[in-house]
Amino acid sequence: MKESNKKHTITLDGKPFEVPPGGSLGILALGNIGVRAWKKAKKEWEKENKDGEKK
Repeated sequence: MKESNKKHTITLDGKPFEVPPGGSLGILALGNIGVRAWKKAKKEWEKENKDGEKK
């Protein structure tokens, strides 16, 4: 798997938290905010990898 150089983060208690495209239990524990951030990270990761396959 190709790892994206672009990091997706959300702010949790004033500190940045990296959202991995593969997800984690920590993201689920954040509730709706975490799930939305994970969906965005996954969508962008898939788009980057799809674009890389076309080249």
